[in-house]
Amino acid sequence: MHHLQFFNGCLSIQRENTVYYAKSLKADIGTSVEILADILQNSKLDAEAIERERDVILREQEEVDKQLEEVVFDHLHATAFQGQPLGRTILGPKENILSISKEDLTDYISTNYKADRMVLVGAGGIPHETLVALAEKHFSDVKPSENPVIPGSARGPKPEFIGSEVRLRDDTIPTAHIAIAVEGVSWKDPQYFTALVAQAIIGNWDRAMGNAPHLGSKLSSFVHKHQLANSFMSFSTSYSDTG
Repeated sequence: MHHLQFFNGCLSIQRENTVYYAKSLKADIGTSVEILADILQNSKLDAEAIERERDVILREQEEVDKQLEEVVFDHLHATAFQGQPLGRTILGPKENILSISKEDLTDYISTNYKADRMVLVGAGGIPHETLVALAEKHFSDVKPSENPVIPGSARGPKPEFIGSEVRLRDDTIPTAHIAIAVEGVSWKDPQYFTALVAQAIIGNWDRAMGNAPHLGSKLSSFVHKHQLANSFMSFSTSYSDTG
């Protein structure tokens, strides 16, 4: 009998953090953590690989730019947190993608991939003691920053939420994509879960859904009856100091 081992790894980049994660069978947890540790600490960053990924990111950027329901959130951040890092897009401007070098990457890793700036988390079939032992085995060589950051502490002044708007008009596009936001709460705020409940109450709706006319939300019924939109969604996005 042959036992198949599964390892599914991925990289997720958000506005405030980068996450490397793996999904595996319980028996392969040790291997998964070892692979993640190797990626974080021993990546070769070959010039050919960088050039290959540069093309991949440029193609990703082109695809994202075509998804107006995603682009509108970039504009929303840019106007709400204008002139601040939180207002920047995740992929960044094309000129940065074209110019980034191996030296930029190694400098970023050596500056940010520090023990006091990293968290190892396990969920599912892994005992806490096992994860601690794997952390000691594979991450004990990771050094802290020269000025270590206290977990949960502010990294700088709270971003300023600026009431404003931005409109990009293109009459060749048959539909309008509109996003409206108010200043929200951080991950640490006692009202974090309240915001999520409020989001759930408003809910999501799409005209293409088979049960679109019969959803329990009064808002969805009103929008459907008067044909006010093709779809709507609610969101609650939190960051370390704001939302």
